[in-house]
Amino acid sequence: MSPKKQYYENTAKTIIANLEKRQMKGWYCEDSAAAVQKVLELMPEHASVTWGGTMTMEECGLTNALKKGNYTLIDRLAAKTPEEKKDLFARAVCADYFFMSTNAITLDGELINVDGAGNLAMTSTGYNVMGWQG
Repeated sequence: MSPKKQYYENTAKTIIANLEKRQMKGWYCEDSAAAVQKVLELMPEHASVTWGGTMTMEECGLTNALKKGNYTLIDRLAAKTPEEKKDLFARAVCADYFFMSTNAITLDGELINVDGAGNLAMTSTGYNVMGWQG
């Protein structure tokens, strides 16, 4: 293992341990393919899924994997009318899983997020929230 990869793995272990102190779980995945596979392992089929403004999902291939899977996707950007947008937002609040990419994560396991669309409110609903740090 290269020194750089060893550093990433050691840093991830520290962050994951500190996430657990905050009642959050974390996993270290060496690359995008492994991360997508881990997400699919954690989510049951037929789950309803939505996401905030994360571009990481698209970049790593998770969006495509979800579209190919047996999930109910709630894509708020697919709305064509104000009424449809309102309906999708209402359904998104009750989704089984909400995906977000955090802006930053500290070694202490603190997530730093800035949002202008109300996505952060989704993280406090008590549902399964899956965050990304790329």
